[in-house]
Amino acid sequence: MSRSMPSSPASAAHAIRSVDDAGSTSALLGEAAVLIWNDVAAEGRMQFYQWHDKQHIPERLAIPGFRRGRRYARPGHSPEWLTLYEARDIDVLTSPDYLARLNTPTSLTRATLPYFRRTSRAVCRVVCTQGSSSGGHALALRLDGDAAAEEGFVNHVSTEAFPRALGQIGIVACHLFASDRRGSFIDTAESRTRQFDVPAWVILVEATTAAAAEAARQQLDLVSLRERAVRLRDDAAVYTLEICRLGNPNG
Repeated sequence: MSRSMPSSPASAAHAIRSVDDAGSTSALLGEAAVLIWNDVAAEGRMQFYQWHDKQHIPERLAIPGFRRGRRYARPGHSPEWLTLYEARDIDVLTSPDYLARLNTPTSLTRATLPYFRRTSRAVCRVVCTQGSSSGGHALALRLDGDAAAEEGFVNHVSTEAFPRALGQIGIVACHLFASDRRGSFIDTAESRTRQFDVPAWVILVEATTAAAAEAARQQLDLVSLRERAVRLRDDAAVYTLEICRLGNPNG
């Protein structure tokens, strides 16, 4: 299956992390992540929930280095679901253990993935993370852009946009992810089952209320983001947490 190729974004090896007044560090549980957006054909919805809740998330969290899996939903929006897997580092997401799972999908995985529609999937590095709590709602923005604009964009997000958002009641964490070209485009048995695209950047704002997450759009100043040679997709949305599962912290 074909996948659209983004320009190569950030190559930062270390995330910009904040420490709050209590000394706590990032709300994220690692330096890397996999983010997946998707719709599901109507006839496959119940099978999707059975597979994702009972098999897929536990299977992923059993892989060494996978720290946490979360799935969010926004009924009526497209894409309807957002899944976030946090990993120790980017090497976990190209490791033999992970690739073995991607190349030997279960029978239920093979039966479920054809129901996926409008899929985005990005293996990402954490470029900037601020805030130390997880919220039940998340504003998710996918962006495409020019790698040449990387430094100015990251600086704007980390020094202006995120601190401004975190100053608002209900906003508890902000994260900037950059897709890793090599990890996102590895050819596997699973990747060949469906078409997907890879956004260059992802911004995720975690909030305690849906209203706070919606208000974060204004605090991020999306006009300023566009002025920095990044293109915001028109399907940004606030998603609500459906399921959260922890992996082995020592894995």
